[in-house]
Amino acid sequence: MKPDQTVVPGALAVLRPFLGRMLAFRGWLALGLLLTWTSLLTSLGLLGLSGGFLTATAIAGLSPEAAHIFNFFYPSAGVRFFALSRTASRWAERVSTHEATFRLIGAMRVWLYQALCRLSPAQTGSLHGADLLSRLTRDIDALDNLYQRLLLPSIAAWLSLLLLAAVFAWQAPALLAPWSAFVAFALIAVPWLAWRIGGKLSPALVAAQFELRRELLDAVDGIEDYALHAPAWQAQRQRVLQLDAARVALQLRQQRRGAALRGLLLLSIGIVLWAVIGVLAALPSGAGPDGPWLAVILMLILASLEIVQNLPQAWLELPGTVASARRLQAIADMPPAPAYAERGPQPADAALQLDGLGFWHSPEHRLLDDVSLAIPPGTHLALLGPSGEGKSSLLDLLARLRDPREGAIRLGGVALPELDETTLRRHVACAPQEVWLFTASLADNLRLANPQADDAALWAVLDLVGLRETVAAWPDGLATWVDEQGASLSGGQRRRLGVARALLREAPVTLFDEATEGLDPAAEQALLARVRQHLRGRTLIWVSHRPTGLAEFDQVLLLEGGKLRPAGG
Repeated sequence: MKPDQTVVPGALAVLRPFLGRMLAFRGWLALGLLLTWTSLLTSLGLLGLSGGFLTATAIAGLSPEAAHIFNFFYPSAGVRFFALSRTASRWAERVSTHEATFRLIGAMRVWLYQALCRLSPAQTGSLHGADLLSRLTRDIDALDNLYQRLLLPSIAAWLSLLLLAAVFAWQAPALLAPWSAFVAFALIAVPWLAWRIGGKLSPALVAAQFELRRELLDAVDGIEDYALHAPAWQAQRQRVLQLDAARVALQLRQQRRGAALRGLLLLSIGIVLWAVIGVLAALPSGAGPDGPWLAVILMLILASLEIVQNLPQAWLELPGTVASARRLQAIADMPPAPAYAERGPQPADAALQLDGLGFWHSPEHRLLDDVSLAIPPGTHLALLGPSGEGKSSLLDLLARLRDPREGAIRLGGVALPELDETTLRRHVACAPQEVWLFTASLADNLRLANPQADDAALWAVLDLVGLRETVAAWPDGLATWVDEQGASLSGGQRRRLGVARALLREAPVTLFDEATEGLDPAAEQALLARVRQHLRGRTLIWVSHRPTGLAEFDQVLLLEGGKLRPAGG
């Protein structure tokens, strides 16, 4: 999102889906509203009654007779009641609104994660990690402004100020004119003004925070490279500092505008207060409220500042909230590519048939050009070729992480687009070049391929890839915690775990993309021999740069110039 991008009309349409999701927690939300309103009413009651009580006490002290008949027990009891009620309602309001917010934000994150899970690796890979992180954290958190800081206080403010209007109408109907003007200014004019001011500023702040987070994550991810190149590190450091300065400047502008709007509210309170005093002074004797009630009215007007003083900041941030909601909805509306059938047929066997495959990222460089190939069940096929010639792309097509631009692939006589994803994943396992390991235990990372696998199965597959003795020597064994992206493991260990996870799937077709890259030739050949033995009778497609150790394969093909041909032919 560009900093100068404004919030387009239709903000309500953007927020409507998120408002609808709030209904799932309407009980908590209603309780929070009730307690918020109760808290405001007790604050008004405490200040109004205290002002009236002090005024009545002062009047009673003017003569012995008035002091003798003055009953101070009821007002003092009322003051204590409102003071205790205010404390209790404030505590209960904080607990209920925070619980509602946590539940709502938690559900939003689950909803967004489910939307992301529908997308293919190619789609999620096209999104920057900082972008995904910002949507899962910052954009979701921005919706906190929608409920806890905007909707809830705004509704409570309308209810409270309208209730005060009823009180003023009861005591002196002439007060309705200045009070209605204040209500219109505080709850209509100021929100409109804040919306106009924040229309460009808040989305720009959201964009600045995203840019800063992206550069920070890039700095963290590339810290090893930056350590070897001081000029690059200084340039990255300078970019981060500039972005942070821009973010702070935007925040300062927003805070200053919020302070200015709060100042306008304070000024309006003062004007209304003097207007009310003028109106009451102009009333005929006996037509207006008496001394204590006059003090109550004036104190209630002063107390109303507490009701509206935090609303300008929330309205200033609303355009940013809309921008965040738009970013979240863009993920939710992104159609999966490729899309899968809900329920498809079952393949007859593990035979693979490639008919006239064509694939490219740009038309100028066709990675696959009219590729046709029959792979009978149980075939062990090795695929060689220079880097960038489409070997990984071919495996992506076989695993249906992408769809071909031309031609078709059939598994057991069924075209891949006709298969549901569960059936396809049950029949085809894949170990990509980049082995993704999560911040979890070693066992949890392996069980991603087969959640029902017991410890014995995990040890067996670790033995197969040559990691059993290594893992057994670790103090926690299978419970060893793996750092993010496998940072606590060596490159060879990550590769072997990728192989182990694919084998644990026990699929009829298994694809390996440079699975032994980085291993020494002896270790590579030993691992390859064990994998081939384990997959005897099942289809194996092995992609490699090096021809060593491939003599025992049923077929060895070379992919070059978009064409397949026998290696050495």
